Amino acid sequence: MSNDYAHEFRLDRPVEAAFPLFTPKGEESWVPGWRPRYLQPPSGETCEEMLFVTGEGEEETFWTCLAYQPETWHARYLRVTPASRVAFVDVRCKPEGSDRTRVRVAYQIHALTNTGQAYLEALPQSAFIEMIDTWLRLIEERA
Repeated sequence: MSNDYAHEFRLDRPVEAAFPLFTPKGEESWVPGWRPRYLQPPSGETCEEMLFVTGEGEEETFWTCLAYQPETWHARYLRVTPASRVAFVDVRCKPEGSDRTRVRVAYQIHALTNTGQAYLEALPQSAFIEMIDTWLRLIEERA
């Protein structure tokens, strides 16, 4: 079983300031509890083929960056939660004028186990939209 999700929102800041918020290091400034363990490079600098880990127990998740194109404000990640699911995460930023950015976040999630299937069944598109809308609120409050 797999599901595709996508949602957009707008940030009142230039794209050059918005895009870095969607890197692993950038998310540390606004995602509660986001503390990646950087494997490669150890500095956590975003680059293609970087490796890092989040979560623990059955939610331990291994990440790699498949595409990092800051010149076009695009990043694509692969995340594997072995006990549950695999997901491709795609973030694209687009300037709207000099001080506003449209952000599009897309997830393609594939169940690996019954736990992953249950996860997908409990995540309708409306819940995904609500989750991404929470990103906007957190960024406005914290970053």
